[in-house]
Amino acid sequence: MPRPAGPLEGRVVVVTGAAQGIGLAVAHRFAQEGAAIAMVDVDGPRLREAAAQIQAIGAPVLECVSDVAQAQALQEAAEATRARLGPCDVLVSNAGILLRGALDEPSSLANWRRTLAVNLDGCFHAALAFSSQLRETRGCIVNVASIHAFVAVRNSVAYTASKGGVKQLTQALALELGGDGVRVNAVAPGITETDMTEGTRRDPEALSAFLERVPLRRTVLPADVAHAVHFLASDQAACITGVTLPVDGGYCAI
Repeated sequence: MPRPAGPLEGRVVVVTGAAQGIGLAVAHRFAQEGAAIAMVDVDGPRLREAAAQIQAIGAPVLECVSDVAQAQALQEAAEATRARLGPCDVLVSNAGILLRGALDEPSSLANWRRTLAVNLDGCFHAALAFSSQLRETRGCIVNVASIHAFVAVRNSVAYTASKGGVKQLTQALALELGGDGVRVNAVAPGITETDMTEGTRRDPEALSAFLERVPLRRTVLPADVAHAVHFLASDQAACITGVTLPVDGGYCAI
């Protein structure tokens, strides 16, 4: 029996960092409503497994093994997306890394450069590569920032700076692209139950100290973030642009 048409049938959604965690949850959320999904990730084997999950839903899927830190790789992903699925309607820039360490550690400079290249340059590269398609579809961008776009954290100078940059990039792109009908927003998750935060979540003292500041006293599920991304990309958010929306259980309310 053919799959019933969903409300996003015919739409094309591009998700970076789509092989796991928040990116995979976002791909699931949009695929369940009938969208075609272009999944971008640097980890080929893991991306293949994730793409199989999305295909099992019945959604058209394109796998793009790409490092978002490389502008040309994103340009090639954009060309492949148009050729295989059609022009992009929704771009979700989620790819990110977290390299912790003190400022004066030997790896500090390398960590800074790699973190900014993935977390901040990656969002810019994706916006640049897909901007012509988004103008054509009058689509939207949703970047994935972090609560640390608002609040700094120790031993994570590069990560904090990169996510602050994503917030400001989101606002700048909203101004740049708004005249063409393209909306640009971001989500700012708190500690989310993904591989990236496993160390903190397995440390009872660190987790307890963090949750003391969270009014809802809970961590964030990848699906929580995916629902927020879906809202910002939907027609219900048609007059919302330039916003970075915390998805944090209230962490930023304090």
